[in-house]
Amino acid sequence: MKSWFRVFRLLPLACVLITVLLTFQSARMGLSGLIVALAQSEVDRWPSARGRVPMSELHRIGNYFSDSLSVAPNNPWALESLGSLDLLSVRASRTPSEAVDFARKAHSQYSSALKERPSSPFLWANLALAKLYLDQIDDIFFSALRHADELGPWEPSTQQVVLFVSLAAWQKLNEDQRQAVRRAVERGGVRNAAKMFEIVKTYRRFDLVCGLSAYHAVGGKACGEAPGAPPKPAQKGKP
Repeated sequence: MKSWFRVFRLLPLACVLITVLLTFQSARMGLSGLIVALAQSEVDRWPSARGRVPMSELHRIGNYFSDSLSVAPNNPWALESLGSLDLLSVRASRTPSEAVDFARKAHSQYSSALKERPSSPFLWANLALAKLYLDQIDDIFFSALRHADELGPWEPSTQQVVLFVSLAAWQKLNEDQRQAVRRAVERGGVRNAAKMFEIVKTYRRFDLVCGLSAYHAVGGKACGEAPGAPPKPAQKGKP
């Protein structure tokens, strides 16, 4: 009886300690999130993510996200942001070996972030992109593409990455995977046609959009269609 009495006496203290711990953890995540938000606001002011951002600027912003992780090591938004900077650094790198190192870092950051946010289609799509840069076209690569497509079927940024990565690895996709890409192209045409067409144009895979009315305004000429003419029936994808 005495032992149980001691336990009951300690319960209020345990509750206080748990509350303090939770408050501390929340404060850490809040501060970490604030740092991420401030750094992201600077990234959002960059002219274009497609352009080459100076490596010095990438390092400077990267330090903010690293500071955020020093406060809360598992902050998925900081990990995601660092991964995105690493992918931009792949483009800005001057040597192939340096580019590979940045792709490896991006892969690591996205993998860690996915442990905290496994339902993020953007993380899965960019994990696939990092693996593409590393030439790792394996089961994890295909799984990442599938998760991205299933979790974010109507997310424009996810659609674009999935299309770009899939076309780059088209020869290694099976027919079911290729059909999934075709469905993504159809969905992307609803409100994302211009950007999706630019990716299709890069790979000269006009067969994916010819015949789809959503792409007629941006891709009709490439498909040999006169402006205002009804789109031709969709062609089958190339092998």
